[in-house]
Amino acid sequence: MTKPLISIVIAAYNVVEYLSEAIDSVIRQWDDDWELIVVNDGSTDGTFSLLEKYKAKINSQRFVVLNKENGGLSSARNAGLAIAQGEYVAFLDGDDLFSKRTLPYIKYCLSENKPDCLVIDFKYYWDDGGSWGTHKYKKLPERKLLNVKENNVVSAVYHNAQVYAWRHIFKKSILSKTLSPVGFNYEDVRTTTLHIDECETIFYLPIKCILYRQRDGSIMKVKNRKNILDLSSALRTVTDEFKNRYSTIPKDIALEHSIFNLSIFTWACGDTLSNVELDPKELYPLFVDNFKYSNLVDMNTLKKEMRRDPKTWRKFYMFYNYPQSFYLAFYLRHKFNRTYKLLNKLRNFVYKT
Repeated sequence: MTKPLISIVIAAYNVVEYLSEAIDSVIRQWDDDWELIVVNDGSTDGTFSLLEKYKAKINSQRFVVLNKENGGLSSARNAGLAIAQGEYVAFLDGDDLFSKRTLPYIKYCLSENKPDCLVIDFKYYWDDGGSWGTHKYKKLPERKLLNVKENNVVSAVYHNAQVYAWRHIFKKSILSKTLSPVGFNYEDVRTTTLHIDECETIFYLPIKCILYRQRDGSIMKVKNRKNILDLSSALRTVTDEFKNRYSTIPKDIALEHSIFNLSIFTWACGDTLSNVELDPKELYPLFVDNFKYSNLVDMNTLKKEMRRDPKTWRKFYMFYNYPQSFYLAFYLRHKFNRTYKLLNKLRNFVYKT
């Protein structure tokens, strides 16, 4: 078998009810330039049997199944990356899928332009077949081969706050330099901008190639202590690596990194408010410490730049400077839910007027 141009790695853990859709979305439109690797990360729901049926059905060296003990999403992606034969590697979660007739566009862009990274678009997808979303990259010219440094691409990625691993198709050689950290969720927050920073060139294809399934059991929807702390601390390793790579971190990267860091602080606070079993007084000091660690600009600069998103700035300012407001919001939400909703409506009315 000649080496494929692109390897798709699907990490699957207990999503057997969705996995067929993911696999079919690839094999219905692939050709000899594609390889599909499905990593069964210790599933207990019938995934093994399903993949055995697909192996017999497809009967191709370009369809590879790797069964391993459960190690988490990062472990599964790293395992698939290690055996990938393609020059490029694309990740797909086991409950997501590729849109119809999009793989040929991806292949054409990679073959003709040979970027270190290809950025694609996506839309949200629900089990009833509904879909929504126009998630275009701002500050990133479309359909042009761009120099990453000259076009401030790292800061553009931060500005869009869309660091999903499956939205960025990298050369395998780039991904292999910084593997996904095992044991953490939100692993793409810890790696995507570092991968972009390793690239010389990038190409943005504004086609909605990925259908990003919205379901209650996904990592993004589970607001437990581990997930929230993994999110809150995600930029610490990125901060350390940027400090190692640059004697002085470029101003545009430092600014957008810090704004993204501010957003993560507010997201962590917001996620905490949604779970009555959590202790906001225990978590809040950790959020503050993580924010301070990864903040690379002064607060006056942050305040000035956050004029573009005043709602997020107001939430950050209140929770960061007045922790009692955070504790009170948690208390009201779970002890006086109707009062909390009323105050929320009042706050929104004040903000609009």
